[in-house]
Amino acid sequence: MRATSRLALLGAFALACGPEQSAPPPPQVSALPEGVAARVADDDLPAELVRDVARAQAISLPQARERLISDALFAAHARQALRGTGLIESAERSALARVMLEEIAKEAKAKGPPTDAEVEEVTALRWLDVARPALVRTTHAVVIDEAPQKSAKARSVAERIHAAVAGATVPADFEAKAKAVDAEGLSVKVEHLDPVAADGRIGDPKAPLGAEPRRLELSYAQGAHAVAQVPGVSPLIESRYGFHVILAVERIPEKVVPLADRRLMMEREIVDRRARVQHQRLLETVNRSAPVLLDRGVSDLLARVQVDK
Repeated sequence: MRATSRLALLGAFALACGPEQSAPPPPQVSALPEGVAARVADDDLPAELVRDVARAQAISLPQARERLISDALFAAHARQALRGTGLIESAERSALARVMLEEIAKEAKAKGPPTDAEVEEVTALRWLDVARPALVRTTHAVVIDEAPQKSAKARSVAERIHAAVAGATVPADFEAKAKAVDAEGLSVKVEHLDPVAADGRIGDPKAPLGAEPRRLELSYAQGAHAVAQVPGVSPLIESRYGFHVILAVERIPEKVVPLADRRLMMEREIVDRRARVQHQRLLETVNRSAPVLLDRGVSDLLARVQVDK
């Protein structure tokens, strides 16, 4: 046991052993069942545990046994002296939570390397970094008309904007020329947008990891990607919002990390995801049979759980 743990137990024992506490009875020597190295109160110390401690701490078997006996004595006396305070129950729940989480982590890692399906699942969350299609950054002017059947007037204004911005290659120039066109009382909006994929996904580097990507209208995205010469202006594009004139400002090439490399990059995250899924299933199973209240110590452990490679 680490020095910090032994000091913590020593502190609890010292607290319990106030002037009004009687000393614990002396140890007794008697025959023990096979596989049991010592017995403290009602607790048996398995010989296998003694061997594990000796190996982990690089000490002899007698030294390991004595350390375990000392720790068990502290624990037994603390249980007796602190009975009814809730401190022992809280510590035991925290310890059980740690054991449970460590076992879940071992099981998650024992399932082997990430499968193709697991890699693709994480890839879908991190697509902008590891499986990014070609993107186009755009500025557009839209004559807003959300009616199912667009008006001839809206189309006419959009056509005049298209003629005004022809040859524009810089967003500021495009915006100035578009806003100079008489909108004839209609609403015209000019926007500078994040890069968009041909399927409408917006490549927003500030989006929260794992969040569903925002999307633009498919007709808009495809219209932006159809611009042959970038920077350049698209033909008139119709969407449910109205008529768009798009300036394709920049084309960003695709970035695709090979599957084998993604598997290595994502191994730690995938094992963590396996553990979290297993933990959630366990909680759901327990909650179906009885309500569960988590002690603060357990909540802290859950928040810090990590899986070592």
